[in-house]
Amino acid sequence: MKIFASIDIRDGRCVNLIQGDFNQETTYFDDPRDAARHFLDDGTDWIHIVDLDAARSGISAHPDLTAEIIEMAGSIPVQVGGGIRSIDTIRSTLNDGAARVVLGTAAVQNPELVSIASEEFPGQIAVGVDARDGTVVIEGWTKKSSFQTQAVSEQAIENGASALIHTDVKRDGMLGQPNFAATAELVQAFGDRSDVIASGGVHTAGDIAQLTQLGASGVIIGRALYTGAVTLADARLAAAG
Repeated sequence: MKIFASIDIRDGRCVNLIQGDFNQETTYFDDPRDAARHFLDDGTDWIHIVDLDAARSGISAHPDLTAEIIEMAGSIPVQVGGGIRSIDTIRSTLNDGAARVVLGTAAVQNPELVSIASEEFPGQIAVGVDARDGTVVIEGWTKKSSFQTQAVSEQAIENGASALIHTDVKRDGMLGQPNFAATAELVQAFGDRSDVIASGGVHTAGDIAQLTQLGASGVIIGRALYTGAVTLADARLAAAG
């Protein structure tokens, strides 16, 4: 299982939100590039970047900063999400060197984009399935859709997505516990056709070990790394099984 160190960018800073609430924000680095250096030095498998400003507006807010982090990462792959809602933005992000882009709102509102992008960029399109109580939320988690986790996941796989990233919004940033049951359901239903990456709630190496045992392909870790609740060394050891 791969470890994804998360860098959430808002107003040019590296921040972390509680349950996706923009009013519950903690700044960890004034310069997200410093966060990237820290994670790269500590040996992360991937960097996961989210443009929080774009997630709400649908307009890319930090493309140059993202491109700089991708260049810094070198051989370490970078996954980019947040407000990516057009084929032009997908192309520009991948052309900047991203290994994979994450479609969230677009996958719900314009599922054909997943199909178009997956055909043009096979293996490089992930769908973020962000859910609150099993219902998928969109536009920076500010709006509830009419779709359930399983339905969005099935459609994403049928349209060619190579990875599903499931975030339990109610657990995100809470340092409580991941939604093991939801992860297990997704692995059982789609793990033979797609990577399944868990996100939200990780706070111990034991959480990571359990996700590994469930068959998750990866785990995105944010606040636990920033607070020191989990180190990348311990995370990678737990992920190795």
